Amino acid sequence: MSKQGSKRSALLLLLGVFVLPLLLAKLVLDLNWYQGGITNRGKLLDSPLTPEWLSELGGGEQGQWRLIYLLPEHCDSACQGALFNLRQVPVAVGAGQTRVDSTVLIAESAQASLSTEIQSHLAGIHLLSIPPHVVAQMQTFEFGTKAIYIADPLGNVMMAYPLVSDKNAILAQGKDVLRDLKRLLKVSKIG
Repeated sequence: MSKQGSKRSALLLLLGVFVLPLLLAKLVLDLNWYQGGITNRGKLLDSPLTPEWLSELGGGEQGQWRLIYLLPEHCDSACQGALFNLRQVPVAVGAGQTRVDSTVLIAESAQASLSTEIQSHLAGIHLLSIPPHVVAQMQTFEFGTKAIYIADPLGNVMMAYPLVSDKNAILAQGKDVLRDLKRLLKVSKIG
């Protein structure tokens, strides 16, 4: 009987060696004890947004990755930092520069009152005049109008970079946007 008991214990031990790690892994994942490695610097939106107005507005070539920013009525240091990054990031992409477009959305009501200082910050960026319903829809985005957004070539707004106002933070944010964009361009089969 000891021979049969040792066979049974060996079988249970063998079964435990293979099943126990699977059960532990399932438990760790179900209880959210494991936080996987995050390589993106921007904030992934909970669910990608596909605003129909993005493809209808034009601005830039179809099939490009877009950096999108809604210009507020009063452009403070965070706004000026966003405009700086929108000008610099596509240039810094290098060979993929033709695959990236920076687009600043301007409310129809605010377009006439742009100061010459702000117009100088907008040099080299596509400007799109948008109706009030688009402004209202952008305010429903996860970070509202206080972020730079990345949209893929299919028109899905998928990543956001909340605005910062400190000079060093603006430069760091530009590097983060560039890093994420280069990675997207490298692995993307579209755009």
